[in-house]
Amino acid sequence: MAMNHNKCINMKKIIYTLLLLGSFSILSCKDYLDIQPIHNLTDANAIKDPATAKAALGGVYASFQNDDWSGALYAAQASKSGLVRFIAAEYDMSYNQTSIGAVSWTAFYKSLNAANFAISGISKLPESVMSSTDKNLLTAEGRCLRAWVNANILWNYTHWWADDADPYGLLYRDEVVSLDNIRKARISVGESYKKIYEDLDFAITNLPDITTPRYVSKQFAKALKAKLLLYRGGYRNTSADLQAALGLVNDVLTNRPSTFAMEANLADVYANSWDSKENLFVRYLENDGTRSTKGGYYYTYYLSQIGGTTLPLPIGGVATAGLVAGYDWFSADPRWPVVTGPVRAGETWDNTMRYTFKKVARLGRYAGQIASPPDEKYAAYYFRFPELYLMKAELLARTGATPAQAIAPINEMRAKRVTPVLPALNPANTDQLMDMIFKEIVTETFLENGSEFFAALRFKTNGQPWIVALKNGKALEENKICRPIPDAEIVNNPLMEQNPDLK
Repeated sequence: MAMNHNKCINMKKIIYTLLLLGSFSILSCKDYLDIQPIHNLTDANAIKDPATAKAALGGVYASFQNDDWSGALYAAQASKSGLVRFIAAEYDMSYNQTSIGAVSWTAFYKSLNAANFAISGISKLPESVMSSTDKNLLTAEGRCLRAWVNANILWNYTHWWADDADPYGLLYRDEVVSLDNIRKARISVGESYKKIYEDLDFAITNLPDITTPRYVSKQFAKALKAKLLLYRGGYRNTSADLQAALGLVNDVLTNRPSTFAMEANLADVYANSWDSKENLFVRYLENDGTRSTKGGYYYTYYLSQIGGTTLPLPIGGVATAGLVAGYDWFSADPRWPVVTGPVRAGETWDNTMRYTFKKVARLGRYAGQIASPPDEKYAAYYFRFPELYLMKAELLARTGATPAQAIAPINEMRAKRVTPVLPALNPANTDQLMDMIFKEIVTETFLENGSEFFAALRFKTNGQPWIVALKNGKALEENKICRPIPDAEIVNNPLMEQNPDLK
């Protein structure tokens, strides 16, 4: 009896955590998000009109303002790729049910709960309060956000690479968590993709074109669906997925507002942060004195305090910025001195400079706070324009194009980058082509959104995935590509099944 009572208390704690997502500051730059975001289900916060509907969507965006949706996630994935060892358990894939690594299952499900709260409340509004057109528009935004959250859960905690019948798919939730629904089983991998694609297809039909990258749009929904298809299709070499992804990428490249475009100067991308016109979707932080906190430990502190190369260098030392693999081709790339550089340590008492990935670390927490004006624009670059060219090149290569045809989108991308000058690439054969595309993905997007990790899995060198080569021949354990479901979920949700080999 006591055990059941304790379980009930634990379950209530989980529900309470999911429902009370914390108080977030007011978001701006889009009229309806000038309202205080809401996301907890109470009588006071019920969605009853357009203002509260839009505030509920604001709550979803606000839930991304933490380390779990930026530096912690992307430092973990960069470590898993084998390029850095910022997080040893991620690099070694040595996590288990009680030691789950840096990425937060709870943070993802808080965001999912906020999305479900918004979608559910908006769908119940009567026609007298909101027209069906407006309701579809706001519902589409909520469903695109839910797809984004579920995509990240899929990529981090499921067998996303497996066939449809694999049972280790999402713990799929489409309603606000309560005591009545906390116990729930997983769905299959095929069902997981179907649910995400249904949300994205609705978003593609009903969302408008991008007007600001701080919010989801029709183009982002298409790009996210293309990325899901590419990651799985590239790993499994499934032609239908690859062809569908290529169609979506071509559509975005062709049918997009002119305001979404490449920057001529790469330095401007990071100087402008979330205001760069290259962004399709980016994590924005309100300028309310909390940017360094919400920017996350890894971007604001770890890279400048721990992860970089301490300066000045000893005799014979090399400023690797923490790379344990790939430094030779990273440092030879013209982008290297733009995306890396010396950054002051994050503590007030530590004047040490470290050579690190300045593009996301910026000036570091302390120097950024005291700069005039302060420099605390810690964006999380969920999708930038160059990825369209990178995806197109890879998709062409995987669907039968010649090396010259497949490298053309990357050369178009490089030509648009006036500073630094990026010379055209000319692969002599398919092996060279695939190596060039892989290295271009890594050098262009490293530490921004996890692209390097997924590329290291689906691209091969000498017959093995790049992740094996980057980790000096260490064999890839496929079941450990994903993370374990945390102990609290397994204990309190008896219908939940752990990922194989990760108990």
